Amino acid sequence: MLVVHVEQGDVLDAEVELLVSTGNVHLNLSGGVNGGILERGGASVQAELRSYLSEAGLTFVEPGTVVETGPGPLSVRVILHAVAINGFYESSRELVATTIRRALERAEELEVQTVALPALATGYGPLSVETFALALGDALERPLTRLEVLRIVLRTSKQVAEVREVLAGRVGGFGSLSERTSPSWDASGGGTEVHSGSRSCALPCAAPRP
Repeated sequence: MLVVHVEQGDVLDAEVELLVSTGNVHLNLSGGVNGGILERGGASVQAELRSYLSEAGLTFVEPGTVVETGPGPLSVRVILHAVAINGFYESSRELVATTIRRALERAEELEVQTVALPALATGYGPLSVETFALALGDALERPLTRLEVLRIVLRTSKQVAEVREVLAGRVGGFGSLSERTSPSWDASGGGTEVHSGSRSCALPCAAPRP
């Protein structure tokens, strides 16, 4: 089963194989999570993104685009730059869900097992964390076959609580909570397990859309 771990921290420090970063239509590392990559020494990542645009003959990409680069200064294997906003920094639940799904499907193609994801379109974008969580639930309705761990890394404990509450509602409620200081990731299939901090509960998956 896919395990979703909701936690407070800096997503750039997450110990995972793949980072899904925020992105804008011009692929500039200009703020938020993507700006943090540049601040940490990610000039090579910015150069890759500019090369992507140049080679494609573009000055911008469409909302919903996911662009792959190397890790730059980060400890991950690969970064996927997920453009969940338009050129006016507008977004929607549907756009975020589509973008997350594309990123996770690409992660599976790359055969990674652990992914970190920030709250797309909630910083410079207009969405609430609750709407992001609803979009995440939409994106996870269809099963993922290879990905084992998805870490949702948020800035505040309030955001963690909001996302956890929405995800719990999407899969029928948390039921009882068990304390775990070192969560073990169960990826044996058959459901989704949601962790929040050191607390976790195994849940059945939401029924996929037809």
